[in-house]
Amino acid sequence: MTAALAGAAAAFLAAGLITPAAPATIRLRIVDEDGGPVAARVRLRDREGRTLPVRIVDPSAPVPANPRFPDLGVIVKGDCSLDAPGPDTAIEVDRGTEYLSQSVEAHPGPPREVRLRRWVDMAARGWWSADLHVHRNPEDMPLLLEAAGLNFAPSITRWNENSSLNEWPREPMVRVTASRFYSVDNAEDERPWGAALFFSLKSPIRLYGGKAEWPPPTATWEEARQRGGFIDQEKVIWWGAPVIAALVRPDSIGVANNHFLEEGLLDYEAWGRPRDRDKYPGPRGFADYIFDLYYTYLSAGLRIPASGGSANGVLRNPVGYSRSYVFLGDRFTPEAWLAGQKAGRNFVTNGPMLLLTVNGERPGSVLAAGGTVKVELAAMSREPLERADLIVNGAVVRSFAPGTDRSRINAAIALPVNDGDWIAARCFAANAKTVRFAHTSPVYAGATPRRDGGALARLREWIDRYMDQIAALPAGSLTPEQKDAWLALCRRARDTYR
Repeated sequence: MTAALAGAAAAFLAAGLITPAAPATIRLRIVDEDGGPVAARVRLRDREGRTLPVRIVDPSAPVPANPRFPDLGVIVKGDCSLDAPGPDTAIEVDRGTEYLSQSVEAHPGPPREVRLRRWVDMAARGWWSADLHVHRNPEDMPLLLEAAGLNFAPSITRWNENSSLNEWPREPMVRVTASRFYSVDNAEDERPWGAALFFSLKSPIRLYGGKAEWPPPTATWEEARQRGGFIDQEKVIWWGAPVIAALVRPDSIGVANNHFLEEGLLDYEAWGRPRDRDKYPGPRGFADYIFDLYYTYLSAGLRIPASGGSANGVLRNPVGYSRSYVFLGDRFTPEAWLAGQKAGRNFVTNGPMLLLTVNGERPGSVLAAGGTVKVELAAMSREPLERADLIVNGAVVRSFAPGTDRSRINAAIALPVNDGDWIAARCFAANAKTVRFAHTSPVYAGATPRRDGGALARLREWIDRYMDQIAALPAGSLTPEQKDAWLALCRRARDTYR
């Protein structure tokens, strides 16, 4: 259609002289490789590629992929019927990171089979997945997990003033299948200092208002420790992060965090420390900022694993977009998964898969000592890979490009390392809308970590800046005694970074 005709049609439509076409009802049967019904996400796109809300005719009450963003689609299982606005609409069906998505034209007719196929099966390789940042009602979790191809996710049921559970049920870990679980004994504390996630709490911890400067996070973290909880430092951009990391060590740090979106990126630091945009420009600069901050903690001697979480239910992601894979072999339990995450036997991703061994040892391992080691790296992706990097003590020591098959990178090198060093890997997949990457937790050389003077100085300077902010808080934010106590905590933390 020419521009003139399109304009005339639009004018007639606006004047009521043309009746718009009724939505077409499309019937789908979504199955796995073996032909069995399977849960998946269904969403719509118009001819410009924009996502549209989905109106499901059957089943009558589908689970939204994300209640805050209707255009991210709905979760259905097996047979479904939906209304498509017109024949130019594309229907997309996907099932998380390990599957190839399918696109179906919106033409009515008999039910069409949509067969979803894996491009990789990580559980068959011994790697099991979880999304550690999910804000969804527990009753939605079984279908959400299946549609994302996830093995585990903690549903955050207490979040400052936004809590759905005040007490835990007798069985807070819920079995969906033998390889799929969710839990409800979880909380998030998000306040001016920053944010942290708490999992597997034996009983609920006390949370405070989202704008409360008091008490410091040490109170919440110490209470979580008393209740046997796992603590995830949700991001390292937060001003209070180096203080709390020094005083109550987190079990993991969010690297594949919720600012990385499926089709975009939150290219700012919220109320955390802004990055130097000359040094870290654009969306890739945000990713580099997150990586460099994580490397600062590792190089300061804090051996803390990377974690991944999407913040579905709050931010514009489906469940499982950012996730962590933990190596457990052929025996999965959620308790073993959390123990493996805490031990750093993992990598995090929002797309590619990345495997690293050093002298045959996976991430989280501690080698007896330094020396010349054999490093093997394998990156895999359903999108073309750009490169893979080998990181030692925060510096890229080797980069590898894909060959003819741009979905794979395989490399093996001999590398000299010293006692106290750490070795990790990362890779990037090509994507015009966001930053798609995977990052391993480190392998460590020697039992005693190296404490780099530059990394320690950066953390001390960060705390100095944060103390200036606390000292400048307006009257009413803290009492004089509370302000003195906060600053004393900062000084204690600062002294650990010497």
